[in-house]
Amino acid sequence: MGFCFVKRAIGVLVVAVFLFVSGPAFAADEKWVVIKDSKGVCKVIKAKEKTPKTIAGPFASKDEANKAKEAKCPKKSAE
Repeated sequence: MGFCFVKRAIGVLVVAVFLFVSGPAFAADEKWVVIKDSKGVCKVIKAKEKTPKTIAGPFASKDEANKAKEAKCPKKSAE
């Protein structure tokens, strides 16, 4: 009976390690780019590679892409 418990515990441990390791591995493929659409609006989107509308990127994080968006597409001041 003790051996059965150890076997299950090892199985649960292997599954847990796989889940913790596989999550970041899948997230590593996510890239963020800044695009400008046909109306001239800048957006941050998730893409695997550059698109024809890309004006900056790809970036590893959405925060980096948002900073680039602010630099490339500054808001027009109301005059």
